[in-house]
Amino acid sequence: MTFSMPRPLNCPLIFLLARACHTFLSAAALLLASSVAAAAPERVISTGHSITELVLALGAGDSLIAVDSSTRLPADFKKVPVVGYYRQLPVEGMLAQRPQLLIGGEHMGPANTLTLLQNAGVKIVKLPEAENGEQLIANIDRLSRVLEKPAAELTKSVVQQLRALKRARSSLSEAPRILFVRAQEGRGLKAAGTGTSPDSLIRMAGGVNAVEFSGYKQLSDEALIELRPDWILFSSDQDAQLKGGAALLEWQPLLKLTPAGKKKAFFSVDGFALLGGMGLASLNEAKKLNEKFSRN
Repeated sequence: MTFSMPRPLNCPLIFLLARACHTFLSAAALLLASSVAAAAPERVISTGHSITELVLALGAGDSLIAVDSSTRLPADFKKVPVVGYYRQLPVEGMLAQRPQLLIGGEHMGPANTLTLLQNAGVKIVKLPEAENGEQLIANIDRLSRVLEKPAAELTKSVVQQLRALKRARSSLSEAPRILFVRAQEGRGLKAAGTGTSPDSLIRMAGGVNAVEFSGYKQLSDEALIELRPDWILFSSDQDAQLKGGAALLEWQPLLKLTPAGKKKAFFSVDGFALLGGMGLASLNEAKKLNEKFSRN
């Protein structure tokens, strides 16, 4: 009986088949990894009211698992845990929520908390505090990419509001002088200067900040008269304490000599519109404030 040996396979053919198989598997693995990396985060913590406003407006509310104490959620929104204040976030409280993504403003911290969260695999995204409409739109664009949510509708709405505010500012016969204050009985007044959220709001509404310094500074009695404010603004969290502005005239009688004091031209600004830079609430407050200017 004669036996024939099997004919050896063509070596080049084996090499080509193996190489093709390796290429296919590598491509499949890369595609899978890319799809995982591109998936929208499902567990998001947002800090700072203006940032959380944008998260919700972009339609990412279902992914929101916690917020900080500076955030005011809509009354009909689901109940979520409150994890500290955006400047003093607790590591344990944050990690207990098992977040994939933490979003906040540039002052979110402290730094060691953010480092520990990053080491635990949490992605950290910081957005600059918007001082004008262009920066607000830039924040919307960046956040939409981070959350994998379309931004066209929200951006269109914001652009329309900004254009309406621009028209409203141009219709004012004269830009009023505005003083935004924080006040306590027996401790005088602190005014908000440039680089603050109240300053951005004043400019957006068509006013001129009565002070030129940066940040918050204590005002002297002499300055109260020299600044000649047409309007005096304060945050809504002080509205009851300041009796709608009447207490300011009791604590600082010299204010009665200013245009604002004579007309009792006070305005309580929604405090949430002043947290974390310009946001959607800021546009609404600027509109209300401009309407006040137009009527007086």
